[in-house]
Formats: sequence, structure tokens, C-alpha cells
Amino acid sequence: MKSSLQGRSVALLTRHGKGPLVAPALAALGLSLRVTDAFDTDTLGTFSGEVERTLSPLACARRKARLACELTGLDLGLGSEGSFGGGPVPGAVNWDEELLLLWDRSSGQEIVARAAGPVQVAAVAWQSAARLESELAGLDTSQAWIIRRPGGVSKGLAGVSGVLQALAESPPWASSGPDVAGVVIEPDLRAMHCPERRAYIRQAAEQLAQRLQALCPRCAAVDFWPDAQEPGLPCGACEAPTPLPRAAVRRCRPCGHEHREPDPRTAADPQYCQWCNP
Repeated sequence: MKSSLQGRSVALLTRHGKGPLVAPALAALGLSLRVTDAFDTDTLGTFSGEVERTLSPLACARRKARLACELTGLDLGLGSEGSFGGGPVPGAVNWDEELLLLWDRSSGQEIVARAAGPVQVAAVAWQSAARLESELAGLDTSQAWIIRRPGGVSKGLAGVSGVLQALAESPPWASSGPDVAGVVIEPDLRAMHCPERRAYIRQAAEQLAQRLQALCPRCAAVDFWPDAQEPGLPCGACEAPTPLPRAAVRRCRPCGHEHREPDPRTAADPQYCQWCNP
């Protein structure tokens, strides 16, 4: 069976250079990408805080996908949104999750792909040029930075040299005296300025391509993907059910067909058992 999406065009709304990150995965499936910047996505919220992010990441990606269709007249719209926080160790590891939401206006179907993982970049309190160079050593040189200070915000600063140049042009001590504790150097998290985000967006695009190739055996709809899990993998010591999945479940949203795939593990480590390790 072939996907009904093959040969169609997909609209992507972005002002942050995401087109080249997702186009290759779609092109491999015969889908062409049309990028539009006819709407200022920063009005939906910014990482740097000038505009509050009031929508959830999923709702924001959905809004962008629908706007992409409205602005281009195409029936396939793609929305991309990233968020930081959460992860397996909240507060201890800086965690990025990237969502890609493809909306088929003709059928109403949504396909959501995800990629997530840790990122190295973090804010640095200004102390000196030498300390700044030390803090940023080893990071990708294409990572851009933001200076946040009482007088305002400067964005898109390339590497240590860009930060130091901006500080020299408008020294923080000129307005705040010798105390520069209020000056913070933050990573610019916009996709075109954050290589770690770009890597996860590419991964999300690859998963999206896989979802578009996963067809329901009953109706041939795309996204026949094992998103659901059935808990209850038995404990290897006492055989009591644990929270770990004993099966993954593929569900077709358009027709309701389901397929259960048993987990390859036959037993769970007792550390996950509420009886053996309460």
C-alpha cells in the first residue's frame, strides 16, 4: 500500500531557518516543502521572554500548522515547536523537546513526531572576558548568545567575540556602575542560532517520515505508530505486574484498528516491582 500523502506539498511556517532541517526527510518520501514567513511566529511567544508563551508546545505547533495552510492554500501544514525543562531529571539536566505536527486539512488528521534529549548550553553570569571564554569553551561555535541586562536584551550574538563586542559597544558598567551582577549571558535558543536544537528537529523530522510510512493494514491511513503502551511486564523475581510495558499498541485513529506488539523483554528487573522494591 502507498501513502495518500505521496507527491503532495507541505507548508511550513517559520522565521527561524527550520526548512532545511525538515525538508530532506520529507523529500525522501516524495513530499515537497514550501516555507512561508508571512506570519511573525514570535507573536506566539519567545524563548527570551519579550512575548509570553501562553500556549502549550503542542497547541502552539498546532496553531502554526493551521496558519501554514491558511497562508499558502495548501492542505498539509507543518508546525514546529520546542520547549525546555522537564526530562528524566527535572532541574538537574537542561532538556529540550521538539515537536513537529503535520495537519492534513482535507482529512483532519494530525501526526505528531517528537525528539528530545539533553543540551549543554546554559546561562552564564558575567564576571570577566576570561571567565566567559572558559565557560563557552567546547561549545559549538555556531551557538549564538543573548545579553540580558537592566537596560535591555541583545540577541543573536555569535560566540565569545560577538558577546564581548556587544558589551564593549554598550558596557553594562556604564549604567550599573561597578556592580554587574544583573548581567546574564544566555544561549539564544532560536533554531537558527542553536545547533543542539537543530539536531533534535532533524530527529523529529526523521520520526515524522517514519510515521508517514507506517500505514494501517486495514485502511492504509498513515501514522500507524506504537504510541500507546500496555503496562504489566511481570517482575523477574515474584512475577507480579510492574509499571513497565508488556506490550506496545498501534492504533489507527481514522478507522480504529489496533495491533498489539509484545515487549521483547520477558521479565522486569525487581527494582521496578512495588512488592520487591516498595
